[in-house]
Amino acid sequence: MIGSANYGKEEKQMLLQFVVENFRSFQKETILNLTPAKSRIHPDHVLISEKPGPKVRALPLAVFYGANAAGKSNLIRAIDFARNIIIEGRRGESVIGTVPFRLGENNIDSLSRFEFVLIHDGVLYTYGFALTAREVAEEWLFATFERREVRLFERLTKEGKTHVEFGNRLASNREESRRLRFVAEGTRPNQLFLTEANDRNVEALKRLFIWFRDHLVIIWPDAQYSRLILRAYEDKYFKDFLSTYLNIADTGIQGLELKSMKMEAEHLMNQLPEEGRKQLLEKLNIDPDHSVFLSRDKMSFMIQKDSNDEIRGLTFMTQHKKPDGSVVSFDPIDESDGTHRMLHMAPALFELQTSDKVFVIDELDRSMHPLLCRLFVKAFLQSIMNRSSRGQILLTTHETSLLDLEIVRRDEIWFVEKDEECSSRLTSLAEFKVRKDLSIDKGYLNGRFGAIPFLGDVRELYNKSS
Repeated sequence: MIGSANYGKEEKQMLLQFVVENFRSFQKETILNLTPAKSRIHPDHVLISEKPGPKVRALPLAVFYGANAAGKSNLIRAIDFARNIIIEGRRGESVIGTVPFRLGENNIDSLSRFEFVLIHDGVLYTYGFALTAREVAEEWLFATFERREVRLFERLTKEGKTHVEFGNRLASNREESRRLRFVAEGTRPNQLFLTEANDRNVEALKRLFIWFRDHLVIIWPDAQYSRLILRAYEDKYFKDFLSTYLNIADTGIQGLELKSMKMEAEHLMNQLPEEGRKQLLEKLNIDPDHSVFLSRDKMSFMIQKDSNDEIRGLTFMTQHKKPDGSVVSFDPIDESDGTHRMLHMAPALFELQTSDKVFVIDELDRSMHPLLCRLFVKAFLQSIMNRSSRGQILLTTHETSLLDLEIVRRDEIWFVEKDEECSSRLTSLAEFKVRKDLSIDKGYLNGRFGAIPFLGDVRELYNKSS
């Protein structure tokens, strides 16, 4: 196992359910339910909420399979879109930007709906909203503090005006009720009330906002972890973790050498256009850490100001051993795409040792060997079984080597495919009756569970050209 610290047996934050409707390829209400089914396989793949608060259980992992264009990435986009509108909000008269299902007759004008069910700091929240391209038509928040669910608020937008009704738990006294109504009156039709309430420092709603901001992390296939270098400089444990991870993955890398270069930073600055240099200097002056991440090709740098207000560049070299035992340093540009993917995925694995974040990863297998995908998932699940991790991972992949019941549970495997109306739908492997001796990966490729492409006859390519 990578890392061995024990950080507690019970979880504070968990995602239990996500619902999407009329967004991109998801026409109908689609529910991702992370509540575990009854299973004798991997009973330790279950997160249990802490007391006080409602007792709930959730799966730490969900792996999504499906043909290209089936909707796997659209599921990630739905989560990302909902998170973005909560965290970033919409300014002025800007459009909301939802993308409704376009292959149906009435979906363009219908509402797009999103809902999250999660537990955070002992409170079970059900939060959701329904949108048009220009306004938040509906928004709701219910909470269970111990046993009974109560309404915190419900919002409707009518004729361009926001109307919010509050429950007694949120508007606990006359003064608080007056303040909440003032915030509601100032909420524009294209802005979520939750977002506006956070901007106006409504303390009772801040912790839910914080979950979306700090605990829900989206990782796209080409994403780079911008604090990789700086964190390796500041955190020896993180640097050692990276070195160990790359070593056991058989990349040939024995360690990382961190370097600080004043001249290289100036050289990088000079390569930027004048406007780019100006913006970078402004960021360096504004950023409290006085650092900015730059990436070119496979080279990554942290540009920062030192105590003398001089600009320097922080980067790293990879260390490889020669047959005689001596060490040779390589530029990162000499490393493979797969190694770079591992470098920028490793921080998620590192954080999951100690945090209860939800990492949503699109295309885990991008540039990574099947065995490295297995290593990533097995390392995470090992920390779950050891109770050192308290987080969750949702990931899309084509890598069938993860379709192995010796590694994952049946209810941790999901298939995404389109129905006869071209709408994406989710199906859990737990919904299928599967023999104990069935090879899941072969059954999937043979079409046993759907969610695979139906290929035409390749000879047609040549018959039409002859």
